[in-house]
Amino acid sequence: MSRIVREVGGLVIAEDGPLVIVFDRGNGPRAVLAFVTGIVALVFGGFGVVSLAAVGPVWLGVAFIAVGSVAAVVTTAVVRHIRRTRLIPVSDYRPVAVFDRTAGTFTDAEGRVVAPLDRVSFSRRMQIGSSSPKLVAETPSGAHVLLRGNPFTGGLGDLDIALANAVGDLDFRS
Repeated sequence: MSRIVREVGGLVIAEDGPLVIVFDRGNGPRAVLAFVTGIVALVFGGFGVVSLAAVGPVWLGVAFIAVGSVAAVVTTAVVRHIRRTRLIPVSDYRPVAVFDRTAGTFTDAEGRVVAPLDRVSFSRRMQIGSSSPKLVAETPSGAHVLLRGNPFTGGLGDLDIALANAVGDLDFRS
């Protein structure tokens, strides 16, 4: 049974005995969709109300309100779906990375051993085209992207520190 150590948006660090597991619930695209449709709902709904109040063409005001209403329904449905993903146990998601404190290894999503834990460090790197950094595991063979932060899901928060603390607990005893 995995115990969640830290979660920001859909990005999760969990412990399962000697294993520290990184999961991504995959809410990034849904969060972007919720944000965009929410803005569309506010803008079109607002223009519709202003158009009707300013004695503009009634058909135009009604059309704007209709588009805003549809966008609001989509936003609500997407936000509910994002909230439901938190009810799904993290064990139902495919791990992004596994850090085995007993064996002292870092394993990637494919199950391949990447590096010994004493040769792994964690850092944030900027992403091209995003205001949120990505979380990477630095190893002798290079940087391995663990999670891509998303400003619409809260970014990375303190996941880098939580992961370093969890993995750094090499004195773990089951």
